[in-house]
Amino acid sequence: MTQHVMNSPTDRRALTAAIERFSRKHDKGVFGPNQKKYEELIPKTAPGPGKQYAFEVDLDKCTGCKACVTACHSENGLDEDETWRGVGLIQGGTDDNAVLQHVTTACHHCADPACLSGCPTLAYTKDEETGVVKHLDDQCFGCQYCILKCPYDVPKYNEKRGIVHKCDMCVGRLKAGQAPACVRACPNGAIRITVVDTAEVRQNSREFVDVPGAPMSDYTYPTTKFKTARRMPADARPADDAAVKPEHSHLPLVVMLTLTQLSVGTFLYEWIATTFFGAAVIRPVLVTTALAVGLAALGASILHLGRPQLFYRAVLGFRQSWLSREIIAFAAFAHVALLYAACVHLPALNQWLSGMIPGNDVLPVLSVAVVLLGMTGILASVMVYRDTRRPFWDHPLTNIKFFATMGMLGSATGLLVAVAGGHAVPGAVRGLAVLISAVTVIKVVSEAAVFWLKDYANRPMIAKTAVLLRGPLHKYWRARWVCGLTGGIVLPLGLASAAGSSPMATGMLAAAILLFCVAGELASRYLFFRAVVAYRMPGGS
Repeated sequence: MTQHVMNSPTDRRALTAAIERFSRKHDKGVFGPNQKKYEELIPKTAPGPGKQYAFEVDLDKCTGCKACVTACHSENGLDEDETWRGVGLIQGGTDDNAVLQHVTTACHHCADPACLSGCPTLAYTKDEETGVVKHLDDQCFGCQYCILKCPYDVPKYNEKRGIVHKCDMCVGRLKAGQAPACVRACPNGAIRITVVDTAEVRQNSREFVDVPGAPMSDYTYPTTKFKTARRMPADARPADDAAVKPEHSHLPLVVMLTLTQLSVGTFLYEWIATTFFGAAVIRPVLVTTALAVGLAALGASILHLGRPQLFYRAVLGFRQSWLSREIIAFAAFAHVALLYAACVHLPALNQWLSGMIPGNDVLPVLSVAVVLLGMTGILASVMVYRDTRRPFWDHPLTNIKFFATMGMLGSATGLLVAVAGGHAVPGAVRGLAVLISAVTVIKVVSEAAVFWLKDYANRPMIAKTAVLLRGPLHKYWRARWVCGLTGGIVLPLGLASAAGSSPMATGMLAAAILLFCVAGELASRYLFFRAVVAYRMPGGS
């Protein structure tokens, strides 16, 4: 978070005057035993139907002293490195007429909160009486998806507890007629609680959270109003606007996404090979490989959870959360894949199930079902990230990246199995090599688009992604290209020319292709997470 040291005479006088006023009122007993001084900063009545509580911030009274941050921290018993309220700085103007404006911000208790709609465990609620968005700590299993969904960087992950939590507007105090901690702590009265009409919030969304650098308000309909009598200069920007740093890597998700796409791609390859080319002889190895990789991927995903023992709660939000839908789709995929593998390896089971369907052969049915469920899971994976509205993710190229990985890795796995088993004819080897190279070109174009595609280049946050890839993430970006081009183009071209020669050389080339392709796709998914730039409020960490 950007720290603004108050060295200017104006800042020091403002803070000193605020403290002196607070002290004089305290000495005169203005506050009283029930803190009546703050009654004017909270509504006298609870919100009625169609209304809710909201923060209102008078920017002209905010001096950036961070008393609100300290009070919130103390009131909620947060850990040393946790904050639920932050103070940012906006700057602009000219050397002769510079503008510095502090902004205190916390949860905006949106009319349509993204954290609530994205949570797979239903760990968020919007209080019907107050409109406050509350987090149910006991219900949370620490997937952190709400952090990706919130455009204001509000939910915070606590590694010690393995859960996310956030500001609840000290709603218990409000219901008791007392002011929240941040309201009580501000010596200038810059923060107050008001009642807003949620229909007005939706209709006039741009009037809420209207400060330079803040995300657009038509996504979640935040309810906080920032008011000021001063006019912000046209070039006003958050002081940390140019600062970019890589996001969290989410390594278990890197592994999960790459391996699920490999697994589904291998099942797809198996279906095509056995259905159209009569290559049923390689079916047992392909099915076993794809199943093992898929199960490993789902196991890796559980490691991402702060409280993995509660993984079963992931299905609760299927009506609203793409993450729940992804988990349900891949769980169904895994179960049908297990049944398919069992039928492939156990003829008695296959014969028994085949007697229950028309056509008397269950394997083609299960093969199609596995592929369709797997592709549904990949589509849900795409939507998990597109639904965050982060520009680097919310683009049709994300669809291409994920499904191209499926095609590339599935073809590379099928190629290795066919070559290693001695079942690949030279023509088929050349065809697969060309296919892998073609998909690699699609991948290369989709990932390089961040630097040149017009609708990407016109978005400031995409420009920051490009800065990250050229700067702090350059070595990973370079490794991704070396592995991807080697495994996806150089080696396949070598294999195409060597097809029909030494079986050992062909097998080694096929193994190297798969190894380099997997390494390249793991690096690609790593950069997918680290190079994305998140929306946040000015000064957000």
